[in-house]
This record gives sequence, C-alpha cells and structure tokens, in this order.
Amino acid sequence: MSSDPLAIINQDRFDEWQKDLIYEKKYAWSDPKKAERNQQELERAVEAGNAQVRDLMLRRLGVESSEDAREAVPQLPNTLTRGEMQRLPLHAEERVYGALRTVSPLQAATPAFWALCHAVWIGDWKFDGDVSSIFMEGGKDKTSEQRTRNFLRRTGGLPRVRKSVSVLEDCQISAAWWRCRTAEAASAAVSGCGETLSFTEAHKVLWHNGVWKDNLALWSLRRVTALSAPPALAAVVSVLARHGLASRQGEAKKQVQAVMWAVARVSYNYCMHSMDWSQLVAAAEEGLARSDDVDVIDEADEND
Repeated sequence: MSSDPLAIINQDRFDEWQKDLIYEKKYAWSDPKKAERNQQELERAVEAGNAQVRDLMLRRLGVESSEDAREAVPQLPNTLTRGEMQRLPLHAEERVYGALRTVSPLQAATPAFWALCHAVWIGDWKFDGDVSSIFMEGGKDKTSEQRTRNFLRRTGGLPRVRKSVSVLEDCQISAAWWRCRTAEAASAAVSGCGETLSFTEAHKVLWHNGVWKDNLALWSLRRVTALSAPPALAAVVSVLARHGLASRQGEAKKQVQAVMWAVARVSYNYCMHSMDWSQLVAAAEEGLARSDDVDVIDEADEND
C-alpha cells in the first residue's frame, strides 16, 4: 500500500450510506422509502457488473479515483472461489493473511477499510463468481433488505446492527485476518512463558467455528473483556490446542465457554498481565475438566 487507506475514505459518508441502505423499525430516523431506493440502486449495480459495484462503493466511501483506491489497498494473493468465500479454509486464510501483513489493527477494525478493499477486489475480479452469488445470496436472502444486509456484512461488516463484532465474524477476509493475528499473538505469548504453541496449532483452534464465532470473538468484546488480554487468550487457546476439541460443535462450544469462564473468573481478583502463567493455565484446565456441567450461552442472533 502506497498510502494510508483510511486517509482517502470519508467515514461519515460511508456510515450515512449504511444507515440509508437498511430499514430498522425501532429507530425513528430509519426511512423505509429511502432504504428501498438505495437497495434498488445497489441491486442495479450488482446486475450491471463488477465495475459498477466498485464505482458505487467507492462513491459512497467518498473516494473519487479507482486508481487511488487500488494504490491504497493490498492485493489478494489469488482469486478466491465462491466456495472459499462461504468459509475460507485454513490454508487459504494463512495465504490471505500473508498478503495482508501491511494492514494495521486500526485499519482491520474499521469496516469502511474492508469495504474499500472489497470495492477494489470486486472491480479487479478477485472473486471467481458473480457479485450476487458471493456477497448477497445464502442464509437469509429472500428480500432486498436481507440481500443488502448480506452484502454489507460480507464486504466489511454492518456495525449499525452487529456492533464491533461484525468485522470479526461477518466478513470472511477480515475474520481471517483477525484469527491469524490472534493466533500469532497467542503463539508469542505462550513462547514468552517458556512453553510452545505454534502459529499453526493456535490458528487451527481459532478456526474452529465453536471457538471463534459467537464465542471468543464476541465474548472478548462484550461479555468478558479480560479475555482480550494476550496472556488470558493464550491460556485459553493453549489448553484447547493441547487437549483437542470435541467433534460435535455443541460439545466443542461447551468446552470453549467453560474454559473462557474459568479464565475470566481469575480476572476478578488478579491483573491478567501480571499473573503467573501456570495459574492461568491451571484455571483453563479446571474449566475444561468441568465443561460437561456448563449450560451453553447462545447469544441473541443479530444477523438480520
């Protein structure tokens, strides 16, 4: 990247576009007629082709030149298929992360940054399939409202509905970046404590849906923020990697939540950054041993 992508984005204009694209009954400002007009504009662009989608997104991001946009964002290592964009495999995530190493955490936490990237990638045909099938279809896609929300989530996130977790879970490429970044941090933290956890081992744990989606990613932001501390996160990942996860997702979810709760409880009395590593690991181990007794918490579905 030759310039800071965030410097060429008009964040307010992009936020306003997202607000006007969706309709939410609970908010007085939400205008169904305005949402319908904007959704029709998006659908027409999708039908017209990749260049039109790119140009619409760049315009709504306040970026005047597609060349400026292309110079500001990193390139994907290869074209991604429709199947990969439904769920990036482990090896594909690692290739993507390797190509996006210049991305900063601030950029990666900003949905508008990923929208800028996707605008360029769509325009450059970096996805093997039409825009509709990759970014709008699947899941809830019966109405224009649902298809529009799919598009916004998958091209960077929909924080107006899903808050900060959207960029961690809803967009395949941004989620891949955050999983790999978290795997590196966990591996480094464990190494700093004199033990071993490879990046590959950590990434494999985090890639498991029962670990990341609606659990570690969401809990570290909303439910137990102490889990964001590198030592705490490293202890969770290390113990899960050492013992392995249940093959059934429901059982795996129990294991993950039991370990997270156990580590979180320790944070009530101690600072995670100054705790002895063995104490954190012991808490995680104890939580895993009692996972059968855990009542799984399913967060409210905010994916509408």
